[in-house]
Amino acid sequence: MALIACSECGRAVSDKAAACIGCGAPLTTSSSSSGLNLVPERPTSPPPTREQIKRRTLLALSMLVLGVIWASFLDHRAGSGRLAAFLAALLIIGGLCWCLVLLVHAVSSRR
Repeated sequence: MALIACSECGRAVSDKAAACIGCGAPLTTSSSSSGLNLVPERPTSPPPTREQIKRRTLLALSMLVLGVIWASFLDHRAGSGRLAAFLAALLIIGGLCWCLVLLVHAVSSRR
């Protein structure tokens, strides 16, 4: 069973249903084949190699460490600008997000 979008209201409806449960519009076989498939498909690209994962992890961790070092340097310096503090925080947040994405990607590619 695949979910398709109703051509009238856009609600997700089973492709086996005769009519939309939201607006009652009839679902024809042509609309179910041309409808929007709301179930995500697995990507067909090959998973990254161990070397690519190591390189990306190293870059993410170095970005995170650079942000922490920069923030601690700015903390000890009086009169540091807001832009410098913003960029340090941006490096920290970017590094953390990148590490989380790599972690999720590594776990999901093992299945």
